Amino acid sequence: MKPSDDLRHRPEPGERMRDSLFWQVALPEERLAVQVYLFVTGTGAAGYNVAVWGPDTLVLEQGGGRVPDSMDFDDFTVGALTIRNEEPLLTSSVSVAGAEIQLDLAFRGAHEAFSFRDNPDGLPTWFADDRLEQTGHVSGRLTFTTTGASESRTVELGPVGHRDHSWGLRDWRAPQHWKWLVAYTPSGRAVNGWIWQARGEWGFAGYVTRDGRPVAVSTIEATTRYSESFEQEHLDAVLHDVDGGTTRLTLDVYGVLHLPDERTGTTVLEGASIATIDGEPGAGQFETLWPTSYFEHLAGV
Repeated sequence: MKPSDDLRHRPEPGERMRDSLFWQVALPEERLAVQVYLFVTGTGAAGYNVAVWGPDTLVLEQGGGRVPDSMDFDDFTVGALTIRNEEPLLTSSVSVAGAEIQLDLAFRGAHEAFSFRDNPDGLPTWFADDRLEQTGHVSGRLTFTTTGASESRTVELGPVGHRDHSWGLRDWRAPQHWKWLVAYTPSGRAVNGWIWQARGEWGFAGYVTRDGRPVAVSTIEATTRYSESFEQEHLDAVLHDVDGGTTRLTLDVYGVLHLPDERTGTTVLEGASIATIDGEPGAGQFETLWPTSYFEHLAGV
């Protein structure tokens, strides 16, 4: 990976392009999680959502607009969202000055950025041209106001979080299902995994950290428990890496955020989670994607 990969990607003449950026922090002691998601097309159309959620909390702010071609991710603003990738592939900051959410988040990678193209299964063309994932040190503050509340709530962020950045067009209707997950501990252990099913095939991606470096995952064994409404509740997983090691992961979900998309016909569910990595306590996030009609069938809607 090269530093320019953390900036915008312009399409070739006659082609199209799309960048998406994402940051998240899980705060089990507060029974909260926060995530920021931004997409930008090659023609400058941009959209974002900022979510704060937990078992009894949901605040979602969305926005967007058009940005000039000269604007890049080293100093990017659209609506209430500002992003600065100060040191590409290492540090970034995110701020939100919304009506219900105010956020200041500073991120510093704990290891080199990892590309899904470095996994044995590679990166499917329906998903992106490339995608980086990185766990890092997080600091900052979040203030939010839930609907009907008379006062806002402020929490400190950190100490650990995660980010990703992918570029290239995505066919959201190609996957039949996926599980994306991240977990981290205060001591520096980190796990990132992706299990996808598309076009009748399975694939795996992600990494585990060992001695401060990401080691590519080869396969993931996973068993998931779901609620009656088919929200993810618990995950038991064993990640096998290319060095021959195994890492055991559990995720217990304490809050689920629903993100249905009528345009793509998909529903993404984000699960804020308590984690253990080889028995060491931590935090994380457990995401599932479903075709909406199938999810509604499973959920009995």
